[in-house]
Amino acid sequence: RAPRATPQPTRDAGRAPVPCVGASPPRVSHTAFRCALALGASTPLLGQNGERHPVAIQAWQGAVVAGGLVLLSAFDAAVRTEAQEHRSPAEDQVAAVLRTGGEPEVYVPVPAAIFLAGLATRRPALRGAGERVAGSLVVAGVLTVATKLVVGRLRPNETTEPYAFKPLSGAAAFPSGHSAMAFTLATALAGEIHRPWVTALLVSAAAGTAWSRVNDNHHWLSDVAAGAAIGVASAQWVEGRWQVFRVAPPIFFTGHGRAGIEWRLPVRAG
Repeated sequence: RAPRATPQPTRDAGRAPVPCVGASPPRVSHTAFRCALALGASTPLLGQNGERHPVAIQAWQGAVVAGGLVLLSAFDAAVRTEAQEHRSPAEDQVAAVLRTGGEPEVYVPVPAAIFLAGLATRRPALRGAGERVAGSLVVAGVLTVATKLVVGRLRPNETTEPYAFKPLSGAAAFPSGHSAMAFTLATALAGEIHRPWVTALLVSAAAGTAWSRVNDNHHWLSDVAAGAAIGVASAQWVEGRWQVFRVAPPIFFTGHGRAGIEWRLPVRAG
């Protein structure tokens, strides 16, 4: 029997991750694809979640978060007044940049680029990372839109009363969609890349997006906090780190001309 060949380390082993910063919005899709290829080739961590043991999130924990948002809303009027009285043109310019973190021009190309990079490099793990990031954004988007519709909170640029609600009216302050999508993207990417410094940068950028919405007088403080909670929870669930209300994380599958998503719900016998 011929001796088995010993695998040789690839030329990419040990290479430092390539930072993906400084992309201008008009070219974000091309830059995202190049960055995804670079990251996929430079680090074995992207897309390697390993064996998952999701943490069970119970209903009482959700109630604690909801209660915290109610308490936080007591500061909505004061924070709005402070932000608008000290608002400056320089802050508006910074906010204009930071708010893009929650806009489709940024969060749509990123998972698409990772998925396509996985196809181009024939790396199922990288392709799976793109699927999970995209799935996280879809879940957060659905939850955000549904909550906006049901709650119907007026924006601070529409009223000075923070507790003005018109359910099913189209009022869309609560929760902040920009905050939700920014924190979803940050949490999902951080879970795939597994680099503390990358996590710090992503979360800081998401927090900046949330701040921009308060600065622009489009959201109350509790709006952006609720958006952040939805974003983190959606990504943690889809990424397989949380099991929310006994619903297991989804399973994505592609290949052989098939693509889909699967959920497994707990069923008690007898």
